[in-house]
Amino acid sequence: MFKIFQLSPLLLCACAAVSSLSAIQIELDYTYDTQGFFDQPGSREALRAVADFFEERLNDSLLEIDQDTFNSGSGLNYTWSATFRHPGNASTITLPGLVVPANTIIIFAGGENLGGATGLGGPGGYGASGNQAWFDHLDARGQSGALATPATDFGPWGGFITFNTSLSWHFQMDSRPEGTKADFVSVALHELGHVLGIGTADSWDASINEDDAFTGSQSVSSFGAPVPLDPLLGHWQDDANCSAPLGYTPGNALNVLSQTYTSFGNAHGVDQIALMDPSSCTITNVTTLLVFTDLDFAALSDIGWEVFQPLDLEVLTLEPAAAESAAVASRAAVASVPSDAKRGSTEDTSFSSRSVRFVEGCGLPVQ
Repeated sequence: MFKIFQLSPLLLCACAAVSSLSAIQIELDYTYDTQGFFDQPGSREALRAVADFFEERLNDSLLEIDQDTFNSGSGLNYTWSATFRHPGNASTITLPGLVVPANTIIIFAGGENLGGATGLGGPGGYGASGNQAWFDHLDARGQSGALATPATDFGPWGGFITFNTSLSWHFQMDSRPEGTKADFVSVALHELGHVLGIGTADSWDASINEDDAFTGSQSVSSFGAPVPLDPLLGHWQDDANCSAPLGYTPGNALNVLSQTYTSFGNAHGVDQIALMDPSSCTITNVTTLLVFTDLDFAALSDIGWEVFQPLDLEVLTLEPAAAESAAVASRAAVASVPSDAKRGSTEDTSFSSRSVRFVEGCGLPVQ
């Protein structure tokens, strides 16, 4: 018996804590940074700071993915392989038997020449053999709303992000230098937003109405109305403007304005085009970074994440975590196993897959 769950790939131009929930941990993996993007000084520290920003604000309860634990004592031999876009090229990576700890998502990071795009990111897919309970475990990680019709939650194992190696970048975490270098922190925040489901989750799709506007209750409350989307439905509507000194034109009917979320040198409550706009606007003499806004976080809440109220972010100089390095070494060994090496067969075994879904950031207007 074969059973296929298939999502069409998406390519786009780019609360109070509850005791049963845990802070989400984001594990960064540079195994496939084959172009050496993250060899640049300050790059890994900046991405770690962006991951920490989300870790400190997202709560949820995600089940562990470990086929050996799932099979233990049952006589089953169900398997799975994580799939994701290689962050150093356009190929697909398949990792048989990837172990994803509870309350953790794994993000594979790298860089490549993306042409006119600044970045690319999204959640991973999978292929699996087993029964419906195993497929539900992989699809939702215990988030029952992710299995509902329509979906109301999201439980990814992780995904990938990649950055354009043809651009010049800066990795400052509390301001930006004058000039035309691309703002890494701003782009990384945007791409991680896609990994977390903005523009990519079924629960995002479920809140889009016939007018191509996003109708999640928290987003509507934040914006004051259903939020208009870009034509491919993976971003807020593009204001199609990049002008000094604000980066947008006040009064423009296309603006999707929100307020900055306290982070990366920005105070809370400053007007800004919401960061999940499809294009980033760099004003060369402005030294503040574009950051996540209240509306962007409202979207994460509507997708199904439990979101903390605003907290001040202390920007630290961080060394890459030793635990991440150990996990990378372990996965390198797993990746060497042939994709069918752990496949077994039982009478109730079927096969399931979910395709990789990703979102591309558009070009970087400069004024």
